[in-house]
Amino acid sequence: MVFSTPIFLFVFLPLTVLAFYVVNRRLGHEAGLIFLLLASLVFYGWWDVRFMPLILGSIVVNYALARVIRPGNGGWLLAFGVALNLGALGVFKYADFFVRNVNALTGLELTEPGLPLPLAISFFTFQQIAFLVDCSRRITSPDAKPHRYGMFVAFFPQLIAGPIVHHRLMSPQLGEKDRQRDISANLGIGLSIFAVGLAKKVLLADNLAPYANAAFDTAAAGEPVGLWLAWTGALAYTLQIYFDFSGYSDMAMGIARMFGFQLPVNFNAPYKARNITDFWRRWHITLSQFLRDYLYVSLGGNRKGYARMLANLMIVMLLGGLWHGAAWTFVVWGGLHGAALIWCRMLDRWLPKGLFGRFWIASSACTFLFVIITWVFFRATSFDAAAIMLQGMAGLNGLGVNPGDGPFIAAIIGLILIWSLPETAQIFYRQIEEGVLKTANVAPPRKERWKANMRWGIGLSVLLFACMIASWSYSEFIYYNF
Repeated sequence: MVFSTPIFLFVFLPLTVLAFYVVNRRLGHEAGLIFLLLASLVFYGWWDVRFMPLILGSIVVNYALARVIRPGNGGWLLAFGVALNLGALGVFKYADFFVRNVNALTGLELTEPGLPLPLAISFFTFQQIAFLVDCSRRITSPDAKPHRYGMFVAFFPQLIAGPIVHHRLMSPQLGEKDRQRDISANLGIGLSIFAVGLAKKVLLADNLAPYANAAFDTAAAGEPVGLWLAWTGALAYTLQIYFDFSGYSDMAMGIARMFGFQLPVNFNAPYKARNITDFWRRWHITLSQFLRDYLYVSLGGNRKGYARMLANLMIVMLLGGLWHGAAWTFVVWGGLHGAALIWCRMLDRWLPKGLFGRFWIASSACTFLFVIITWVFFRATSFDAAAIMLQGMAGLNGLGVNPGDGPFIAAIIGLILIWSLPETAQIFYRQIEEGVLKTANVAPPRKERWKANMRWGIGLSVLLFACMIASWSYSEFIYYNF
């Protein structure tokens, strides 16, 4: 059930919001949470009910483990819990990939399991691993009421594609009854944030997709891609994936706010980054923080010498690439970003401080160009397809056929919106809690943006109406595949 489809917009969301507040008012706060948990499970099962036992089993097992993990005995129990979570992820997401590589290396003809990928398994696995680790570190503790933990994992706005939410952020909110009292503020702010995210998805990302597909589908078919088509396709995908995933994250924040809850900010103007280190502080922020806090730090971080620190950066990015998909193209994408992070660290050590800030225009342009080129490996279906795209971008296949004015106009509009307008978190800065903003390093805007007035109400209503008309054409979110 995609956020941008009519069944969600006109049936599931309004009925769930209405029923939640009715149950919350008449039966109490905990009954409201139980209803929201059941609604979230219906939302998850709508895609494929066969995987309901997987997510329910994952919730029950991880909650049970967290109840018995203590700092003294956390070592083996924590290791068991992490291994169990990663094992489930490995079986469903990487079994075919592993068999294919074994066959390629050994010449065997082992049969691939062919297991379907359960929706959201990458996200709820990482979220629960972080929870177990935090319990062992005494950063958080399991809820006394199991349904609250179920809500933490299965809450439908963030379940499918994040953001990756920490238990220490969500658990206190689940216990605060006052969050549901100001219904008008929850619905007004939440619907406004949701409208911005929906516009990113259906008005921008979905309209950029055909231009990206035209180039990458040509490359996947083994046909040469000319300079014009290669660059318009790569740039279109660069903008598409941003508006698609950023739009999802905004919609998740908006829906959660409709129920009185606040989710983490996941984007902070990543294409304005001055270097790749800065880019990863701004892009998919919750994943970056997870990789830093639970992988990079566990590997030793920067505590075991300079060379070990650089190696840790590369390991983290290689695994981060593999997390996105069971293909070597994702690993190469992660490796390229790992190499860029290492390069940034080396420049910081060798060159005068403040170099990136002094030459920020050139630095930002080089960073954005690097991001465009590396997205080719992320989007391409094979190394051969990626090579064809890169050859086209280098001009080795000639200019090729002019794709027309459409992709150029779309790219210009997308770039103007990204580089001239504030991020969603800045527009709604006063309506987002301080702790949520702090974790994403969102700077306060020069002036207040969103206000509960007639002008904003009319503007967002028109935007929401336009989005709802456009939503009749179905299009999945890119990160549903991961």
